[in-house]
Amino acid sequence: MKIETRVQLASTLQRRAFIKRALVASTATALINGATVQDSSRALYGAAPASNAQEVAQCGYGVCAHVGGGEEWEQIPDNLELMKQAGIRWIRADFSWIGVEPQQGKWRFEHLDRVVDETTKRGLQLLPILDYTVPWATPAYRRLDAWLEYVKRTVERYQDRIQFWEVWNEENLEGFWKDTPSGKNYALLLKETYKTIKTINPNLVVLYGGLAGTPLDYFKESLDAGASKFFDVLNIHPYRGGLTTPERIESFRKDIQSSNEELRRRNLPERSIWITEMGWATPPTFGEVNRRVVSAALQRLYPNSVPKVAFYYDMRYDPSASRPQDTFLNYLPSEKYGARQDLVSFLDSNALQGVSCKEVDVLVMPPSETFPEDCLPSLVEFVKSGGTLVLLGGVPLYYASRLDAATDRYVKADNNPNFDRDLKSLRISWYAWWTRKDTPETATTVVAQDSLDYAPSGEANALKDYVPQCQATRFFSNAALKEGDVMISLLDGQTNDFVGSTACVYKFNSDYRGAVVASAIMTQDGVETNVSTVSNQGVFLPQAYLLAFAFGVERYFWYEFQAPERDDEDKEHHFGIVGQKLAPKPAYHAYKTLTRARPTGSTGDSFEITNGVCAASWTRPDGKRGWALWTPQAPKNATLECDGEVADAFDYLGGAVARPSGSSKLTFRPEILYLVGPNKLTIR
Repeated sequence: MKIETRVQLASTLQRRAFIKRALVASTATALINGATVQDSSRALYGAAPASNAQEVAQCGYGVCAHVGGGEEWEQIPDNLELMKQAGIRWIRADFSWIGVEPQQGKWRFEHLDRVVDETTKRGLQLLPILDYTVPWATPAYRRLDAWLEYVKRTVERYQDRIQFWEVWNEENLEGFWKDTPSGKNYALLLKETYKTIKTINPNLVVLYGGLAGTPLDYFKESLDAGASKFFDVLNIHPYRGGLTTPERIESFRKDIQSSNEELRRRNLPERSIWITEMGWATPPTFGEVNRRVVSAALQRLYPNSVPKVAFYYDMRYDPSASRPQDTFLNYLPSEKYGARQDLVSFLDSNALQGVSCKEVDVLVMPPSETFPEDCLPSLVEFVKSGGTLVLLGGVPLYYASRLDAATDRYVKADNNPNFDRDLKSLRISWYAWWTRKDTPETATTVVAQDSLDYAPSGEANALKDYVPQCQATRFFSNAALKEGDVMISLLDGQTNDFVGSTACVYKFNSDYRGAVVASAIMTQDGVETNVSTVSNQGVFLPQAYLLAFAFGVERYFWYEFQAPERDDEDKEHHFGIVGQKLAPKPAYHAYKTLTRARPTGSTGDSFEITNGVCAASWTRPDGKRGWALWTPQAPKNATLECDGEVADAFDYLGGAVARPSGSSKLTFRPEILYLVGPNKLTIR
């Protein structure tokens, strides 16, 4: 398994840990009252839903909400009204076993009854998850008698009002499965659960439990064990970074379609695809570690001036292209740079060749352990001649990315064969528990004492009162320095019997005249895949939905609706699109605008990239063609030619914009531009 996959799955597990600790039973599903679903759904599910409202049956818009207990349970009416106003008709929530049978043989459903009543009253549909274990029956697949009793009681109680049932959540993670994850063992539980549900009512629809990521090997193992006969809907949680390059968009498509491709390979029936979790968290501390480290380093190195800063930003290089530019700006002290955009620039690889410290004082690389190999000589010369190089997010230069001539993209190698030589060229030395005896695997990160005592002239110490909420796992030393060079620790990793620098400044005063700032902290700084700024969450949401629909996803549940916001440091408290007091974030308004532009009942979703501009389109229920136009990353000027009248035009947050007509010169941005009306658009 790739390292980034392990990190993604571990993050997914942590995401709900605080909810599980509360042991709150989660929610029921609501009945949908009304007509039938589309013919394609009927064919896939094997039966038409019993009394479904047409609008809800066709709606692809959902959210995850832990409305079975706690604050969300207490605020159910307000939560549901906000969802409905945004065009959201589906709500996914846990129907946890421990919640309905808190003690063996003692059953309680009152909390779920209330959720079902409240959602049914508003014409909403909840997707319940049958999941998790109880102390007397762990792991559940080894106690199927007890598990199936829970399934039977729960499904029978709500069968007349709940049609769709999901069997477990992220069963490929040990923390949720409560045993070594096994597709074979999940297939055993899924088979018996499916048979139990269908015996109760053959019209009920069974979802394969939402998989963390898109682990094809796990899915194959379950199919080998016979799982294909015992689910009606495929289900994935393809968390990732922003869909900010054509390559990332293509990877998203492949991940979505991989499970059905495996079914086709086995000559098995394809299924509808649902995404029942995917979103981006917006912790207030996003970028805080890097901002503190960079600010403290600038205070040390430029005590009497505001240096000119450049960020390495090349669309061919994923560690930079995967992050919007404002993510990098977030690393600079706003009091110095907020109103001085003339002091900030972005350089691609071509501009980096021969960059001079006469033009740029500080060069910041994107947080990553990879680096563009062909740029290293320029980086070394920059430091030699007096510039400051900032390297963030792990051990610098650990992986080398090489420019592939065929694709004109940087391709990451498994490792850097010249790692030791390259580090020495920048006078960096490092160690960790696997390279040096008596080094801890993890240590608490604290502000280094020398940095805590430092008193910059005319301003507050950037590290004063800062309490890092992260662990140190890699450390720097002064072993490669020459006489006159100094190492200044900014952040230390500390245990009872160990202190080591995990973020530092190498200030040179030998044959090198510049400096290197290095931080090995790999969390809270943009290295993680599913965190973003609040503004970017709103940009990413409609992009993800429109791409998912174009790639064949029938229903998408955003993770999540309401953010607990009880811990500023923990990203798991900040996935929501409304806050703890239900204050909408930009992502809520973006969701509401999306459902306005692409109403429930829209069909014919398509997507293409033309001349660097993404174009998603669909046919609305009113017969008009809807369009969403954006760039994966940087703004781009292009000419838009409209075939047909533009009846409406608005931005991703719903604000009115001038309606283009005929041939118009526009600047396209990552923020979506919606158009309603034209039969065809041409981008030149």
